[in-house]
Amino acid sequence: MSLNEGNFNRLKQAIEEHDFAHAEDYLLNTAKQTVIGFKAGRDSYVEIGNSRIGGEPDLPEGWEWPADSDGMLMSFVLQLNLAGTKDAENRLPQDGVLFFFVGDYGLETEHRVLYASAEEMKGAARRQAPGELPFEADFGPYRPYRVEAKGSLDLPGYSYVDEDAIEDENHGWEEYEELGFALKDGEPSAAVKMFGYAEGQHGDDEYMAALELFGCDSTYDPKEAIERLTKALGGDRERAEREVADIVMLAEIDSDDDIGFMWGDAGVLHYFMRREDLLKGSFDRTYCSYYSS
Repeated sequence: MSLNEGNFNRLKQAIEEHDFAHAEDYLLNTAKQTVIGFKAGRDSYVEIGNSRIGGEPDLPEGWEWPADSDGMLMSFVLQLNLAGTKDAENRLPQDGVLFFFVGDYGLETEHRVLYASAEEMKGAARRQAPGELPFEADFGPYRPYRVEAKGSLDLPGYSYVDEDAIEDENHGWEEYEELGFALKDGEPSAAVKMFGYAEGQHGDDEYMAALELFGCDSTYDPKEAIERLTKALGGDRERAEREVADIVMLAEIDSDDDIGFMWGDAGVLHYFMRREDLLKGSFDRTYCSYYSS
C-alpha cells in the first residue's frame, strides 16, 4: 500500500532536508507504515482490557492459559487493545484485544497469538498464571506497563537495505542512519513495533517464517527456501515467492530492563504471519523467533 498523505509528506521533507534526492524513489517505495507501542507508566490493573506489556493478562471467561506441547506454561508478553491502535493501513480488527504468549527457547519457538472480540472481552478478568513460567523463573515476574500506540515510519534496516540505492559519492550508511533517526525524532522509545522491518543481520526472517508456516524444513539459503516452498505448493514458484513477500512482522518486542524482558542477549522477540491471514483477522497460524546479536 502506498504511504498516506501525512507519511508521504513527512518522508519527502526528510529526504529533502538530508539531501537524499538520489534515493527518493527507492525510499518512498520501501518505507513501511508501522505502529509503535511505547510504555506509558506502570500499570496498576485498574482497567480491564487496556494495552499492557508484561505483568498479567486480562483473559476472557473460559479461556485456558496457553501451554506448549510438553504442557509447560507459556509466558504472557503483551496485550493490545485494538481500538486504540493507530494503523494507517487498517490491517488489524477494529476492536477487541490481541494477546501474545511465548514458550521457552528452541529452534522452533512455541507461542500463541490469540484474539478476543470486544464481545468476548466483556467477561474478561485479570488472570494469574496457574503455575511457574519458564522465563520468570529465571528473571523474576514481569512488571506491567501500560502501552500507548502511535503510527510511525520504518526504513529498511541493515539487513534489508539496498546499499546501491542509497549510496553515492556523498552518502553512505552513516548518512542513511541519520535520515532514519530524523524520521523518528521526538518519538518515544518503542517497546513494540508492528509491520516494520525486523531487526537482524541477515534479512531472512520472512523466508524462515514462510518455511515454517508451510511445513518445510528450515534453511538460511533464500534460493533453497524458495525451492522448498515451491515443492510444498505443488510446483507454483510464483506463489512461493509471493508468500515470502507477503509475510508480515506482526510484532517486534524489545528486551527491557523495566519490564524484565531479556530475549537472548538483550535481543528482540519476533512474531510473523501471512498478510492474507492478517487481513482475515485469523491469528492461529503465526511464526515466532528470537534475534540476538
